Amino acid sequence: MLPVFEVLDTESSLGRYAQGTKRVTVKDLVKFHGHPCDGLFRGAFAMRLALDALEPHGIADRTDLRVLSRNSPCLGDVAAYLTGGRVRFGTQDVRDEPGVWYLVQQISTGRAVRVWERPGVYPPDLAQREARMMAEAKAEAAEIDAVREAQSRWVRDVLLVRPASELYAVETLASYEWEEVPYAHAGRRTDVLFKNAPGPALDT
Repeated sequence: MLPVFEVLDTESSLGRYAQGTKRVTVKDLVKFHGHPCDGLFRGAFAMRLALDALEPHGIADRTDLRVLSRNSPCLGDVAAYLTGGRVRFGTQDVRDEPGVWYLVQQISTGRAVRVWERPGVYPPDLAQREARMMAEAKAEAAEIDAVREAQSRWVRDVLLVRPASELYAVETLASYEWEEVPYAHAGRRTDVLFKNAPGPALDT
């Protein structure tokens, strides 16, 4: 079964928490990312475990999270969409560490979790084939189609069948110091400045 996410945001450019939450599905992630792929699905399942460990009530507060991931189009897009992290606000960053993994931190409390795909879960020969094609930056159409089919088959026969806890591991980090994101054009996220402001007075 595909994961579903419940997220909390502010209601306007000047903040205040919204009265309700939003439901985010993998279909929403596909629209944002541009296409369904094994990386997107793997990232979604990993992030589900990470957010469950960090936010036991099941709601991801996208005003209060920051995230690290591998420098991957798929994993980075999943991270940004589900946590609200942005490079330009210093709340999203990447590392050149292989594998499917995330480190998610709650800004207000400093609590952090790390999730990663267990070794051998993804077929090593398929991973090597993908890496070679990307390194060479060229491939025949038939090979592209064959790899895509192999990826889809793995998602269908493994990822959607086995429990996520068998495929991904998660740990709470006792202490984690976020490193400032070195980005010259960083700005301040103003739509969360007044998120805790009381609501307007009710008419009497």
